[in-house]
This record gives sequence, structure tokens and C-alpha cells, in this order.
Amino acid sequence: MAVARNGRVALRYHDLGAPGGAPVLHIMGLGGSARAWARLLPHVTPDYRVLTFDHRGTGLSDPITRPVSMGDLVGDALAVLDAARVESAHVHGVSLGGMVAQHLALRHPERVRSLILGCTTPGGIVISNEPPWRLLAAAGLRPVLGAERTWPMVSTALYSRRTREEFPHLIAEDDAVRLDDATSPVTVAAQMLAVARHDTRRRLHELEGLPVTVVHGTEDVLIPPRAGRALAQRIPGARLVLLEDAGHLLGTDAGDAWGAAVREHLAAAA
Repeated sequence: MAVARNGRVALRYHDLGAPGGAPVLHIMGLGGSARAWARLLPHVTPDYRVLTFDHRGTGLSDPITRPVSMGDLVGDALAVLDAARVESAHVHGVSLGGMVAQHLALRHPERVRSLILGCTTPGGIVISNEPPWRLLAAAGLRPVLGAERTWPMVSTALYSRRTREEFPHLIAEDDAVRLDDATSPVTVAAQMLAVARHDTRRRLHELEGLPVTVVHGTEDVLIPPRAGRALAQRIPGARLVLLEDAGHLLGTDAGDAWGAAVREHLAAAA
């Protein structure tokens, strides 16, 4: 892994895929490290230069030592682009990462070629029927109660019914990565505070002319489909892709369909 720096914060990032391909920066969601992109990478690395990174407080990046804002997280994404010497990239963000991607495009439009916004929200009242505080509670209780007892608190909020019933081994693989990453509850709490202040609704019209695809699972209960629809409706010309039988973790619930949506967007935005 290479290292990018945003002030005193060191961020570990991967520079993968086709060196001569168009660059695509991926920004992961709440509590996730770059490892969470594993199921999508085979769909994009053959033809694109792919940048993934560990958020501050996750993976091998520096820990979080103070509250963070969307501005801090945008700065982290810019630091990765700068370290990789990428002037502008297609940006793909999911969940929290999709929120960061919106702010990145609004604050630094010259750095963003196009946007893919997965399982995310413009903020405000459309965020969720089932708030993600249960994820924060589970992260805090895991060291005390253990993963087996805290996992039921979050699995129904992350995965579709089909995945939970028919593909439990995929969930087990995801959980093994989460356990190995051991993201601190401090990180999740800090990220959640940034999420609580996220609201781009009044500015999304400024993205007119930028190629944007919004991808959302029809069974997402953490950030429900109405948030994805609201996001797409507020961005002139945005395309909405709804993935059937998919909850919040698109790569696990609908990996091939998600990969196809991403590749279709990148081909059209080239």
C-alpha cells in the first residue's frame, strides 16, 4: 500500500488495475476499509485504474483522534488523488462514501469526471426509517458481548432476505473481514457525527452536466430506496438503477448486477 497525507493524517491506499485506464476513486462506507471493495474490483480493474483507500480510523490508516467533518473526509479523498498524481477521476462512493463523493463533486468539481453514488442519501429527513445508530451500538458492544451476540443487531439492516437465507457463507466472509479490521467504535461514532451533519439537497442542482448514476438496493432498510430516488431526482440528468433483492451491501447481495451498473456508467461517461 502507498501512503497519502492530509495534514498529519496518513492514509493507506491501493493503486490497482490498468495503469493506462481512466482513474476511478472508490470511497467506502461507514466503518469500512478498502478491503470492503473486494467483490467489485474484478469488475473494474481489467480496464480502469482503480484507487481504493482506508478511511482514517480504518484498516492501516491513522486512527481518529478528534471529531471529523465531511470537509475532513473530502480532504482525505483529495489527498489520495494528489498522492497518486491524478488530476481528476470518476468517483464511486457508497453509503457514507457516497455522501463524501457528493461533497467532493460540489466543492472540487474540477477533480471529478463523473459520479456513481451507491446506497446513499442527500441527507435530511430521507435518510432512513431504521437509523444506523444500531450499527454504532453494535460496534460499541462488540468488545463486551462478542461478535456472535452483536451480529444479529446489524445483519438484518445490511443484507437482503435472500442473502441471509440462501447465502449465509457470504455474510460469514464479510464478517471475517470486519472482525480482522476491528474498526474502533470511536471511528464509527466520529463518522456518524459527520453523517448527521450531511445535507446536500439545496446544492445538488449544481451537478447538472456531470454524468451521475445512483445505484440502490430495493431492500435497503438502512438507507431506504426513497433516499436514492430523492438523490437522483435532485441531480439534473442523473440515472437511477434499482437492484432487486439487494439490501445495503450491494457487493454481497447483488455483486454481478452492481458491477454491471458500474461498468455501464464508466463506459458511458468516458
